[in-house]
Amino acid sequence: MMKKKIIAAISALCMAGTVYASVGNAADAEPVQSELTAEITASQERIYCIASVSKMYSSLAVMQLVDEGRLELDAPVTKYLPDFKMNDERYKDITVRMLMDHTSGIPMGLVTNHYFYEDVDSFVHDNVFDIVSGLRFKADPGEYACYNNVGFVIMEHIVENVSGMSYTDYVRNNIASEIGADHTGTAWSLYSGDLGDTRVSLYRGSLPVKYPYEMAAGTGGIYATASDVANFGSAFFTGNDILLSDDAKTQMSTRWNDDTKYESYGLGWDFVEQVKYEKENIKVIGKGGDVPYMHSCLLVAPDEQISAAVLTAGNGSSQYAGLMASALMDVVLEERGKAVSDLTPPEPKITDIIPDNYKKYEGLYCIGESSNTGICRITFDDTAMYKEDLGTDNSSPKIYRYTEEGGFVKVNDSGKMTSDREIVYFEEKDGGIYIRTDMFTVYPGLGNTLDSMYTGEKMDENPVSPNVQQSWDELSQTVFVTYNEKWTSQQYETPFYRVVTDKAFPGYILAKNSTGVTRAEKMSDEDHALFFTSIPSSVNSNLLDIEITRQTYADKTSAASFDLSDGTRCRSVDSLPVFTADITEISLHSSEAVWYRIGKDMSGKSIVVERPDNSAVFVYNKFRELLYSTHIKDAINTIDLPVDGYIAFIGETGDGVKIFK
Repeated sequence: MMKKKIIAAISALCMAGTVYASVGNAADAEPVQSELTAEITASQERIYCIASVSKMYSSLAVMQLVDEGRLELDAPVTKYLPDFKMNDERYKDITVRMLMDHTSGIPMGLVTNHYFYEDVDSFVHDNVFDIVSGLRFKADPGEYACYNNVGFVIMEHIVENVSGMSYTDYVRNNIASEIGADHTGTAWSLYSGDLGDTRVSLYRGSLPVKYPYEMAAGTGGIYATASDVANFGSAFFTGNDILLSDDAKTQMSTRWNDDTKYESYGLGWDFVEQVKYEKENIKVIGKGGDVPYMHSCLLVAPDEQISAAVLTAGNGSSQYAGLMASALMDVVLEERGKAVSDLTPPEPKITDIIPDNYKKYEGLYCIGESSNTGICRITFDDTAMYKEDLGTDNSSPKIYRYTEEGGFVKVNDSGKMTSDREIVYFEEKDGGIYIRTDMFTVYPGLGNTLDSMYTGEKMDENPVSPNVQQSWDELSQTVFVTYNEKWTSQQYETPFYRVVTDKAFPGYILAKNSTGVTRAEKMSDEDHALFFTSIPSSVNSNLLDIEITRQTYADKTSAASFDLSDGTRCRSVDSLPVFTADITEISLHSSEAVWYRIGKDMSGKSIVVERPDNSAVFVYNKFRELLYSTHIKDAINTIDLPVDGYIAFIGETGDGVKIFK
């Protein structure tokens, strides 16, 4: 039944996917492995970007250097990277361990120019120190764990400096070759036209896209097959010393903090314990990862000697990959007589009496979910708590009822608890008021998950002058568009940003991008909005500051630039020139995309473009949805132009695009 469940899950998600289980030398291991692979492994394996599962390769590389006595986990990063500096002197307190367990306090996720179609570029590797140097800390180093991508880019440099070889060579020589992983590497070793159909096919909707490469190798840029990843996972089996000592593996699989209110990060691992397996006295550690178009999960039961890898392409997420990997894990465990049952939802007891002291928790909160931070208003009446999302189109507040256990459980309009059981608690700590959420989620046909983490923080008032408020209110009337990414960048599929202000949260803004990611920011002055949250969890990841600068663009226009602290630069669409019928040639610029609003005389018309190899063209409708991209395989040169849309030309200085009507 479980095997059928895995197969049904892959089919139901409509993904291309490869799953693989690697097991140890127990007496019944070999039959389990062969039966699984016969039923659910693709006839020919494909190469995927394994996204953030890549962090386990850089973590393992660091631990190998620890095993060799060449590196100390609790030594400052500056011992191995003398060029690593930040404006805040606390950077000297960041240790190698803090990079690995996400406690460094560095706020940013990834720098710009990191995900390219059919291209390899060292921008991220070469510029990460410069970009990080100007960042503010979100917390003292070591204060709390919060998912951080850029720390593993820095680890990539540590591996290189200590080992004396490139990160790509290190992975190939010290990891992949040691376990016979012939299809494992980085973009630099696997980027090649002769890979052919060994790479998984990728689609935007129904259209095939060119293969993308993640340039941040240490944090998300390992490419591999599912069997290679599963075999890599076996390096963490207890007693397997091919790549690591048992002491190193024990350190990696130990929680950064014993308090279960916090996430259970290890060194590299997303979690080093799961309730589902812990209740059966089975230790399972895991890591997931997501990049556009590809998703992954690696689960390892080190004492049981089971490693399960799931790599998928298309719609989905590492959450779904993780559920399938868990189902694989359960199959092997059941074959060994260690059946594991699904989690059951908590059953809190609802009461109609809310203690009077909860009134002090009313107010505005910054609420985080995944990489989003939004703003909500929390209020109470005699029988319920209400959470109203602000700055969005959601008009109906969510309703929560008080429980005898001291939390508030979400209910539907009929007052009944939902199958996805969300329970929130208020906590006062370190002078602030925080929300902690227990979330039990049901995935029909796949299983259940239970997560507990801090998700919100009560906001202080931020009184600003009328001029400051007016300045940001005016910015909220326009849309900004990215202009400084390379022509191969995937960012141009979703390049738009906008600012949201609201009378309900004066002194604050919401910055939203095309993918729906929202970040709450505090106004500082007319030109600066800064991150402000101190939520001690991964909802506080990827925090960015915003600066409004004045730029003169290649088209000689002087206008505002919406600048993010990760290096992203955007200009107002109101400042874009109009694409008209008399335009016959576009001069390209390496540092700046050439953007146009589509004029009325060209709306609904078609053009033919003749462009150099190192260039790209994108077209969007008035709703800022991508309609055309030269990163679609075999894209035709005839382009239909929408009414009131946008067109962008990106390439290299000295080249040009010819336009024919």
